[in-house]
Amino acid sequence: MIPSSETPQATAQALLRAEVLAARIEATARAEPELGALWRAELVLAEAVASAGLEGVRIREDQLLPRVAANGGQAAEPGAAELALGLMQALKAPGDPLADPVPMLRRFERLAGAAPDPDMPRPDDATLAALFAAIRPGDMPILTAAQVAAGYGRLTRRASPAVERLLFMAVEGRLRGRPGGPAPASDPLRGLSGRVDAGWICPPALALSHRRFRPWSPGSPEGLAALARGLNDVLEAETGRLALAREWLRRGRALAEARRRSTRLPDALRAFAQSPVLSSGLLADAIGVSRRGALNLIEALEAEGLLREITHRRSARIWAVPSIADRLAARPARGALGRMRGRATGGPAAVVDDIESSFAELDAALTRGDTLLRPRG
Repeated sequence: MIPSSETPQATAQALLRAEVLAARIEATARAEPELGALWRAELVLAEAVASAGLEGVRIREDQLLPRVAANGGQAAEPGAAELALGLMQALKAPGDPLADPVPMLRRFERLAGAAPDPDMPRPDDATLAALFAAIRPGDMPILTAAQVAAGYGRLTRRASPAVERLLFMAVEGRLRGRPGGPAPASDPLRGLSGRVDAGWICPPALALSHRRFRPWSPGSPEGLAALARGLNDVLEAETGRLALAREWLRRGRALAEARRRSTRLPDALRAFAQSPVLSSGLLADAIGVSRRGALNLIEALEAEGLLREITHRRSARIWAVPSIADRLAARPARGALGRMRGRATGGPAAVVDDIESSFAELDAALTRGDTLLRPRG
């Protein structure tokens, strides 16, 4: 029996309220595309880490950049960082669950490291495609997305709840009228950079871990009720974070207006709104300027507190908007690394050397990596 606080009527009311909150955020994101892009880009990081956490995998945001620098070879607890980075890539470009559902699902499984259950045959393509056959334009996004995710969970015996949550967000975004984009051809920062090409609004892992833990079980009445309540909580909080993102854009536009001679400053702001973690090379490719020109623009934004460097090196330098920089940049400055070497007598020195070596590898990867942000058209 469903507890009185989780009656079907109460769940329906919570779902409707979550849809109203989501519709408000969606309207804001559509009316202010740069704001929507910045908001989604920041949310990707939090949702990926939260989703990994629901899998029982402990990872912090500040552990992701060293993992990227190590290129999959050196970071502590590699499974955690690899899972979060894979989830970020899927969230930024989920694909279209109605036009091409099976390749999308297989990509989700690969990025989330979902291993097939040896005791059960893997669902074939036709079975997976049938999950999407009944979806129609105008369906309630949250409820329909939960039903599709639950259906995938039944087919796979809940082998990968992280994939279920990716599927939830892909379907929810598609039913809001915007199919997700395809995977980028190249991404030297493995998901930390790159534009978000998606229409989702509702982050299920954050909803289920906001203030208190709730289990992910969209196919049960209790689980659906928990998801609805959690989405109400997190979407209310996200309206406040939208205001912070809008303030960043306001300050940037005011700076651009005050420096009219710097005609490319607005372009740099738009690039960081779409992709809040960039190197000077990625910015140069994104807006079509020289590497030196991109660095000048970054320095102007950094001087006004609109960007922060998160690598603290002379090479392989990466900048982020402050809200993301605060999460990613936990590594000590280069001078601090030197002092650590001077004091270390064993393990710590080796760790510092590994980090420095990793960032040297990242520097080379950024130099030879193809751009992922070249303007379309």
